Formats: sequence, structure tokens, C-alpha cells
Amino acid sequence: MAAIFAAIPLLQLVPLPPSIWHHLPGREVEVQALALVGRADSWMPLSESPPRTIASVLSLMPPLTMLFMVSRLRGRDRITLIGVMALLGLAAATVGVLQLASGNANWLRFYEFTHHGFATGFQANRNADADILLIAVIAATAWAALGVRSGWSRQVQVLLVAALLFLVLSVVLTGSRTGVALISVAVIAAAAMLLRKSMLRSWKVIAAGLTGLAVIGASAYLLSNNTRVGQTLGRFSDVEAIRPEIWKDTVYAIGQHWPVGSGIGTFQPIFAASERLEFVRPDFSNRAHNDYLEFLLEAGVVAPLFILVIVIFTGVRLTRMLMQKAARDRRIAGIFVLGSLLVLLMHSLVDYPERSLSLAVVSGMLAGLLGRVGIERSGRRSEGVVG
Repeated sequence: MAAIFAAIPLLQLVPLPPSIWHHLPGREVEVQALALVGRADSWMPLSESPPRTIASVLSLMPPLTMLFMVSRLRGRDRITLIGVMALLGLAAATVGVLQLASGNANWLRFYEFTHHGFATGFQANRNADADILLIAVIAATAWAALGVRSGWSRQVQVLLVAALLFLVLSVVLTGSRTGVALISVAVIAAAAMLLRKSMLRSWKVIAAGLTGLAVIGASAYLLSNNTRVGQTLGRFSDVEAIRPEIWKDTVYAIGQHWPVGSGIGTFQPIFAASERLEFVRPDFSNRAHNDYLEFLLEAGVVAPLFILVIVIFTGVRLTRMLMQKAARDRRIAGIFVLGSLLVLLMHSLVDYPERSLSLAVVSGMLAGLLGRVGIERSGRRSEGVVG
């Protein structure tokens, strides 16, 4: 599947004879423009912007490399990798706090164009930072669930709970509305990893759950008057009018290039040619703010077919990892992958997390955890503990 994913843009770069590409949908203007300079009979690829498609091919190298490397890890090493993900999330949350604490000084801002006034961590986009933090919440919970079984002390467990609360608060500080809404996904995934059916009948667990809800409610009340938190909550009252119009123009562009697509990475120039004049803004739309629509525009009919294959494979692998007979470590890893994928897939409905290279690498890690390959110390292949 990784090879197929890389083959999509590569095939779009293959030069086609004029007798073929002249008849591709959406190429009429290009044919007329080349005819003016006497080059209408040139061989051209399916992609309407080969340089952008080449850049997209190169951007696939880090996530595909991560996928391959993770799929080769032993079970214990995969658990360690989940812990590293949690630590990276804590580092991003710390950077976000320092960004807000610096005020107008904008310390630790790594990009010229970014969301000033909100925590963005190592990202330029607050939504991408929110996704990193949400996945870190799930990763930290998975690490904790495995560590408690190893006999971690009560003090360490308290520190882990504090770290989880810090990560959740940091999601709010990003100002990402969808990120805040997806906190519920992270909480459900965390509960699924920590609780068992037998534990639900324990009064201690029930009391701990009620105490946790009380702490969260009290914290929300105390922070409701905080300027930063209020800024995020205030964004929920804003009516989003731009994105629906972008989606409409994207759907129109899809129809103009169906079923072959315009080429991976070509959204910006294609959208600019399809955008309605009454909705043109001083800035430009860099993305469709919906990964599925953008993939459909760029890959055509191949996009839904590829997504269907991914969904089937992921469903089969997660079913095997989450089944009752599977080892506990394997189930926890499966819940981590499922919760993290849900965060990315649901956020992709209104944004473009998979267009962030760091989140694409995280996706490669999640895909690698679905693989069955592991390497024992003896050098002999086996399925490993969690794969």
C-alpha cells in the first residue's frame, strides 16, 4: 500500500502524447495557451504542475521511512516509541506556554507566518499543534497503562496525571476549536486503555472517576475567566463562513478534472482558477481545509479507491489487535493507534493535518504499528508483542 501511495504522484509525472493529454478534463486552457507559442503538440504529464507533484513525492519520503522502520521494531521498542511520542508532546506543550508567556515578544516562534496570540508549539498552525498534543495525551496514557503494570510508584502515577492535565490544557491554549472538541476522543481512548469490565464494578474506580470529573469541572470554572482560555472559547461563537465556500469551489474544481484529477500538490493553482470572484479574498486559500476533498481533486477516482483499501486494511489489523484473546500490550497499542487515527481523520474533515510533514510522519508511525513484522534479538522475525 505504501508503494501504491507513492506510485500515484509518480505515475502523474509520466509524459503523455498530445493525442491523450489534449483530451484530459480541465486541460482546454492549457492546450490553447501552448498553441499560442507553438508547443501544443508537446508531451505533457497528467499533473498540471509537475514541480509541485515532484515536491509532493519528496515529502512522502519521511513518513514512508518512518512506516518501514516502525514496522521492523520489536514489541518493547514500539512501546518505547509511544513513550517518546508522549515526551515530544510535553515538549511542544512547554514551548507553547513559553510562547504565550512572552506576550508580544513572540519568543520561540519558529515561523514568520503563524497564529500569533495562540500556542503553536513547534508548528506554524495551531490546529497541527492541537493534533500533536491530543495524540500525546493518548500516547502518555498508553505508556502509563503499561507502566502501572510494571509497578510504578504512586508518585510517578501522580506525575503522569499532572502531565495529562497539562497536555489537555495546552490543547485549549492552541485556540483550535476542532482540537478542543476532539479532547473527548482522547479521553475516551484513555478510559478504554485504563479501565476493564471488572474495574467498572469497583467503588474505588467509580469514586476516582467522579473525582476526576469534579477536578475537570472545577478547573474549567476557574479558568473560564482566563484571558487565553476565554480567547479560545470565544472562537466557538464565530460563524465560520469561509470554509464552506472553499469547499463549494473545490467540489466544482473536482468536477472540472474528474475522473483523472489535477495532480498531487496542485491544489493552489487549480483552486485559484476555479474560485468564484464574489468570494475572492485579499489572501489566498493554501488548502481546501478538507483533506478528503483535496485528495479527490488531485488524485481523481483513484482517491476513494485507495482510501477504501486503507480503511479495510486498518479495520482488519485493528480488529486483530483489539480482540479479547490478544495480549494486553497489544490491545493498548491498538487503542493508541485507533484513538490517534480518529483524531487525524476527524480533523481532516475541516482542516489539513496530513499536509503537515510532522503529522504525516506521525501517521507513518501509526501505520507502522499496524504492521506484523518484528525482529527478536536473535535476528529471527516474529510478530512481536504489540504488532
